[in-house]
Amino acid sequence: TAKDGYVIRFEADRAVRVLADETRISQVLYNLIGNALNHAGEDRQVLVKQSAEDGPDGKKYVRIEVCDHGKGIPAGELPHIFDRYYKLDGTRTRPGPDGSPIAGTGLGLSIVRSVLELHGAAYGVDSTEGAGSRFWFRLPVQETDTDG
Repeated sequence: TAKDGYVIRFEADRAVRVLADETRISQVLYNLIGNALNHAGEDRQVLVKQSAEDGPDGKKYVRIEVCDHGKGIPAGELPHIFDRYYKLDGTRTRPGPDGSPIAGTGLGLSIVRSVLELHGAAYGVDSTEGAGSRFWFRLPVQETDTDG
């Protein structure tokens, strides 16, 4: 999808099924993709990646990553990034309906954290200053019943 020069790509290694609240997980994706678009960097590229993986407990999981190539997050800020009302600096804005900048509330990532914790999901962020950020979460795959 491309709008205003932004490109959102989706990559998946295979289809999986999870047991989750569809509305709430959609809200997580909306917030993560919105943040990635706000901080996409000059290339205006956002990647949403889905991959199946084995967990340390031997169960199957799906990992969702939302990646941008923006300016990244300083290492000292990472422990606070999911805190309510936390913003890296006062200059972070998003465009309003008329295109003028609107400051964010600092609630988006705390909502992400709350929803993912209610789902028992692992989550986190990896970021390198000057190279962008990767926000991720992991949900257990719902095993299909092969007996019919």
